[in-house]
Amino acid sequence: MNIIEIISKKRDKKALSKEEINYFINAYTKGEITDYQAAALVMAIYINGMTDEETKDLSLAMARVR
Repeated sequence: MNIIEIISKKRDKKALSKEEINYFINAYTKGEITDYQAAALVMAIYINGMTDEETKDLSLAMARVR
Protein backbone atom coordinates (compact mmCIF):
# COMPACT_ATOMS: atom_id res chain seq x y z
CA MET A 1 0.00 0.00 0.00
CA ASN A 2 1.11 3.56 -0.67
CA ILE A 3 0.18 6.65 1.35
CA ILE A 4 0.35 8.88 -1.75
CA GLU A 5 -2.31 6.73 -3.44
CA ILE A 6 -4.47 6.84 -0.29
CA ILE A 7 -4.19 10.64 -0.09
CA SER A 8 -5.03 10.94 -3.80
CA LYS A 9 -8.02 8.65 -3.45
CA LYS A 10 -9.49 10.72 -0.61
CA ARG A 11 -8.64 13.96 -2.43
CA ASP A 12 -10.69 12.61 -5.34
CA LYS A 13 -13.70 12.09 -3.03
CA LYS A 14 -13.48 8.28 -3.01
CA ALA A 15 -14.11 6.15 0.06
CA LEU A 16 -11.12 4.50 1.72
CA SER A 17 -11.21 0.79 2.39
CA LYS A 18 -10.81 -0.71 5.84
CA GLU A 19 -7.39 -1.99 4.75
CA GLU A 20 -6.25 1.47 3.63
CA ILE A 21 -7.37 3.03 6.90
CA ASN A 22 -5.67 0.31 8.95
CA TYR A 23 -2.50 0.74 6.89
CA PHE A 24 -2.52 4.50 7.52
CA ILE A 25 -3.00 4.21 11.28
CA ASN A 26 -0.46 1.41 11.72
CA ALA A 27 2.19 2.97 9.46
CA TYR A 28 1.76 6.43 11.01
CA THR A 29 2.10 5.15 14.56
CA LYS A 30 5.26 3.26 13.55
CA GLY A 31 6.75 6.44 12.09
CA GLU A 32 6.62 5.15 8.52
CA ILE A 33 4.35 8.01 7.37
CA THR A 34 5.52 11.57 7.86
CA ASP A 35 3.53 14.24 9.67
CA TYR A 36 3.07 16.23 6.46
CA GLN A 37 1.62 13.17 4.69
CA ALA A 38 -0.77 12.57 7.59
CA ALA A 39 -1.73 16.26 7.48
CA ALA A 40 -2.46 16.00 3.75
CA LEU A 41 -4.76 13.02 4.35
CA VAL A 42 -6.50 14.74 7.26
CA MET A 43 -7.04 17.83 5.07
CA ALA A 44 -8.55 15.69 2.30
CA ILE A 45 -10.81 14.04 4.88
CA TYR A 46 -11.81 17.43 6.30
CA ILE A 47 -12.65 18.83 2.86
CA ASN A 48 -14.42 15.73 1.48
CA GLY A 49 -15.76 14.10 4.61
CA MET A 50 -15.97 10.41 5.46
CA THR A 51 -18.67 7.82 5.08
CA ASP A 52 -20.13 6.25 8.20
CA GLU A 53 -18.16 3.08 7.37
CA GLU A 54 -14.88 5.02 7.08
CA THR A 55 -15.55 6.76 10.38
CA LYS A 56 -16.21 3.42 12.06
CA ASP A 57 -13.10 1.83 10.55
CA LEU A 58 -10.91 4.79 11.55
CA SER A 59 -12.23 4.77 15.09
CA LEU A 60 -11.64 1.05 15.47
CA ALA A 61 -8.15 1.27 13.94
CA MET A 62 -7.19 4.02 16.40
CA ALA A 63 -8.64 2.06 19.32
CA ARG A 64 -6.48 -0.96 18.42
CA VAL A 65 -3.18 0.97 18.47
CA ARG A 66 -0.93 -0.03 21.34
